[in-house]
Amino acid sequence: MRWHAEHTQTDGEMTHPSDARAWKHFNKVYPEFASNIRNVYLGLCTDGFSPFGMSGRQYSLWPVFLTPYNLPPEMCMQRELLFLTILIPGPKHPKRSLDVFLQPLIKELKDLWSTGERTYDCSTKTNFTMRAMLLWTISDFPAYGMLSGWTTHGRLACPYCNGATDAFQLKNGRKTSWFDCHRRFLPIGHPYRRNKTLFRHKRVVRDTPPPYLTGEETEKQLDYYGALETVPRGGNWHVPPNMPDSYGVHHNWHKKSIFWELPYWKDLLLRHNLDVMHIEKNFFENIMNTILNVPGKTKDNIKSRLDLPDICSRSELHINSNGQVPVPIFRLSSEKKSVLFNWVASEVKFPDGYVSNLSRCVEKGQKFSGMKSHDCHVFMQRLLPFAFAELLPTNVHEALAGIGAFFRDLSTRTLKVEVVEQLQENIPILLCNLEKIFPPGFFDVMEHLAVHLPYEALLRGPVHYGWMYQYERAMKYLKGKAKNLAKVEGSIIAGSLTDETSHFTSYYFASKVRTRKRAPRRYDDGGVAPTYAVAGVPDIFSQIGRLGGKSKEVWWSSEEDAHSAHTYILLNCEDPLIRYFESLFVSQVEETFPGISTTDVDKRKDQHFIKWLKSQVDFDDDADYPKWLHEVIQSPHVKVTTSQMYFTRGYTFHTYEYGRQRATSNYGICVKGETDFYGILTEIIEVEFPGILKLKCVLFKCEWFDPVVNKGVRFNKFGVVDVNGGRRYNKFFIWHT
Repeated sequence: MRWHAEHTQTDGEMTHPSDARAWKHFNKVYPEFASNIRNVYLGLCTDGFSPFGMSGRQYSLWPVFLTPYNLPPEMCMQRELLFLTILIPGPKHPKRSLDVFLQPLIKELKDLWSTGERTYDCSTKTNFTMRAMLLWTISDFPAYGMLSGWTTHGRLACPYCNGATDAFQLKNGRKTSWFDCHRRFLPIGHPYRRNKTLFRHKRVVRDTPPPYLTGEETEKQLDYYGALETVPRGGNWHVPPNMPDSYGVHHNWHKKSIFWELPYWKDLLLRHNLDVMHIEKNFFENIMNTILNVPGKTKDNIKSRLDLPDICSRSELHINSNGQVPVPIFRLSSEKKSVLFNWVASEVKFPDGYVSNLSRCVEKGQKFSGMKSHDCHVFMQRLLPFAFAELLPTNVHEALAGIGAFFRDLSTRTLKVEVVEQLQENIPILLCNLEKIFPPGFFDVMEHLAVHLPYEALLRGPVHYGWMYQYERAMKYLKGKAKNLAKVEGSIIAGSLTDETSHFTSYYFASKVRTRKRAPRRYDDGGVAPTYAVAGVPDIFSQIGRLGGKSKEVWWSSEEDAHSAHTYILLNCEDPLIRYFESLFVSQVEETFPGISTTDVDKRKDQHFIKWLKSQVDFDDDADYPKWLHEVIQSPHVKVTTSQMYFTRGYTFHTYEYGRQRATSNYGICVKGETDFYGILTEIIEVEFPGILKLKCVLFKCEWFDPVVNKGVRFNKFGVVDVNGGRRYNKFFIWHT
């Protein structure tokens, strides 16, 4: 719980919310709270689900989760640490009256802020007064309106643009369009601002972006318009008679949220998170449905074309006098659809567990269906940057690739501040590029909200601390607890309390007792590193891992393989003694062959270092070299153990022969360095050395592609690495551990 204050932050990087601006700003405003690093920083999430599924009777349950952010990244946001604090009962949707059910929680949060709670610290074996605060809320966009009090539909749906939006109502489409709302976010001198033909008719944009309001400014706005603190339970989303003044005209405040009762709420830089998960999913679905021209879901329909003449100068898309609808450049033909779907169904492979089987999401070669949020997430970030490179015109492909790369760079585990600031500059341009291609009906509020995501990332940190994936999985888990369908709320609460109690009591069990937390994962690597009878054995012989699949003992395929593997093991023993002998060998070579190149030194090292090192150790009787060194300089056993699979650190690796017929790909290898190497795993070999210690080491024999840029490897401007599978590295293979 102290990790957030004790960890070392790298300048300009954010790996945790404590590295970001919102957390630091709060600590600066409330130094007394921050001085006790055991105080708790909380996040709140809520969303509705039906315990009876989509085909069952209508029933809306709303769990409210709290989770602590003090923990390190590997523990933060785990399901066991998403605490169910309130379960708002069904069957009716709470709608605007959500605050009524949050009153007990808000009272406890106020008490935890003002007086705290006496708590036992097991690390120091002392009691202390623990205080807590609520950092922000997490929800999808409709629930955002319920939590914040800002209605999230209509012309003023964007809570950041507030009343200064440029959104408008489509005459024929009869919905709000956010077309041409993003040029104001561009630099003042950008040529798009002056363009009168690619966007709205004869419109030059000189407006600056709407300012981001502080908490105090937001509260003043709420009080100015007279937003009420509570509203009656139930009702519908239509405007009731007691709405604040100018509702829907200058603002969208339908209530003053109960969170404003928290004394520190106005001082927070980020109070409610936009959910990147749902924004990305909706963005992706709009793109794919429009490109594939899915009936009933495409944004390029008759009504959209009828709206075009009044908005855009795109005569090539206008319905002609004969009633014919021109085919747009962003629509795939039937032949190109077949190419796309065949590629996804038969050639696209990801590592096991990375994504569901996308081939099952191809419906009759006409559209994608059944794709979950994470499937859309993977397609958007990993395939969209190059999927349409040969299927659509260059300008359309680059516009789509830019959006995919934007979400990919935004979703990294470690965010660099300079990268996020660059994303903040790029996203208005990317949206404008889409506006040049797609009709106004394409741009709903979800496309617009992307322009505000980098700003939130600067305040919050990495996006996975503020999106819904973990909570959606937790709600699916809760749905499984509804055993008694006549009393679903009580059934879920009872099951949740039982799980929570059993989880935390399991920490007090002996280590040999198997619990759910200690149960081996699907690809268990054993979890224990090999140990030896002597100390100081290099780490290369103590890696955590486990062979899997069919294993067999075989002879070395050649003396060259055995010699190369032995050399690799020696040169990768991270030990000062080996480093000393290596530098001594290089010095002797350079003295013997003055002016020798680095490449030739490496060749001689590969050929002669083992023999030279053995002579140095064997004939130096006065030196007391460690036992492991005497054994590792001997040739390994002539027989090795080969296997089809290897499990280590939560990853699984397959040999190419074993994995090439499978639906997943676990044989790709990438080694990062000054030059990145890409290859495929051909053999998994366990090498053992003769001697008392029985030193063992698992090696990957890989076939590497040519790493030379623009010959074997090519990088495009969207960060996609294109590897030439026909060119191999000039060395016949490289070992890798």
